[in-house]
Amino acid sequence: MKRQIDKKKEVVLFGYGKFGRQMYNRLVQNGHHVILATSKESNFEDAVRDNIQDIRHFTPKRNDSIKMLGIDPAKQLLYCAMDHTSNNLFLVLSLRELYRDAVIVAVSNSEENQRKLKYAGADTVIDIYDASAQHLVTNLTKPAVAEALNNIIFENNELKVAEIKLEPGTFLDQKSASQIDFYSRGLIMIAIIDKELGDDLIYASRGIDHKFDAGDTLIVAGRIEDIVAFKKELEG
Repeated sequence: MKRQIDKKKEVVLFGYGKFGRQMYNRLVQNGHHVILATSKESNFEDAVRDNIQDIRHFTPKRNDSIKMLGIDPAKQLLYCAMDHTSNNLFLVLSLRELYRDAVIVAVSNSEENQRKLKYAGADTVIDIYDASAQHLVTNLTKPAVAEALNNIIFENNELKVAEIKLEPGTFLDQKSASQIDFYSRGLIMIAIIDKELGDDLIYASRGIDHKFDAGDTLIVAGRIEDIVAFKKELEG
């Protein structure tokens, strides 16, 4: 039987770092009651300073500690939003072992870890580096959480978004997107604006192997220094 995600209002959120904090705020704004479970004392103290009332401490590697949280999988969604995917992986394994019918959502930072989290038992995995907002919305259970992840990626960490218009004679001219290793340059290609197709965005997540031409505009995400280095590479 397929587990239903959208009918449950209460959330148990594991983690209150840079991912968990954003998720907590948006989930509360969207009308959810959120029980915050944190394993780090510093995160616990941050939550107290933020006037969060329902905070519980747990030890991820102890099932008895998780059981003490009083989780009810029939009424609650379980969000694993700890900052390190390895911690989320272990937590998902433990939660699935303890609560076979629970709906579990987890945060990942790579395609490989996304597969691992799925195998471990997560129903939905959010890849924080899949930067297409359209793809994020498709994978998330609530628009508020999509907005939270968008804030994490584009506003609250080192990643910035840049529009780069291709001039004639760059090394990208007449090459297809699949031929360019953006990853090794520290960049994520989000979308392309094709000069011949108007102002519509062609999202990278659609899998279209676009051929670059002068006049096209790339929408990329990355650290400022990597974006600057890429622009210099384009200038030759």
